Amino acid sequence: MIAAVLGAALVVYAALYGQAAWTFAQAEPRYQEVVRGKLGTVVEMDALTQALRASPVQGDLSRAALVQMMSAQELGLSSMRAVMRLTLARRDLRRGLSALPADAFGWMRLAVAETRLNAMDSAAKALALALQVAPKEPKLAAMQFDLAIVLWPHLDPRAKSTLERRLAWAKTRPDLKQVVEGNSAVAIRERLAAERSGP
Repeated sequence: MIAAVLGAALVVYAALYGQAAWTFAQAEPRYQEVVRGKLGTVVEMDALTQALRASPVQGDLSRAALVQMMSAQELGLSSMRAVMRLTLARRDLRRGLSALPADAFGWMRLAVAETRLNAMDSAAKALALALQVAPKEPKLAAMQFDLAIVLWPHLDPRAKSTLERRLAWAKTRPDLKQVVEGNSAVAIRERLAAERSGP
């Protein structure tokens, strides 16, 4: 009798695990499509978000948040539905970052979400952490410089110093030449020079 009960429990567990594995396997290619800009309907985006949230992979909370943020942008950032999605994205990012505090992409996503929710001080702190966690991640440089301009009044001296080092590092990278010569990087250098020279 006990063997039969255990056997039945194992069958149920296997079925549930198999269903979950199938769901996550389906979510991955769909997520890659979303990252490339191929968004689906609101229902499809919500289904993908739920699948990523249920994933046992810790980093998938950050990916679920990105889907929510892209969905919010599609809805129009000022709409109530978009604000709700951004709020949920922020919650997912905070949970994910508590488990993976070295996730620079997660910190950048949180900085963007906080900015869109008009929480500028929180956004500045998230940007500062993204700069500290991965000072040599080339994929984030352009976004960090752009966001730094928006958040400049909210960045503390330490964050600005980290940003200056990030600019110096980016200047040594031929693949970031266009970023270093871009409007945001130029504006940051000008603001740093102006602050250094004083009133």
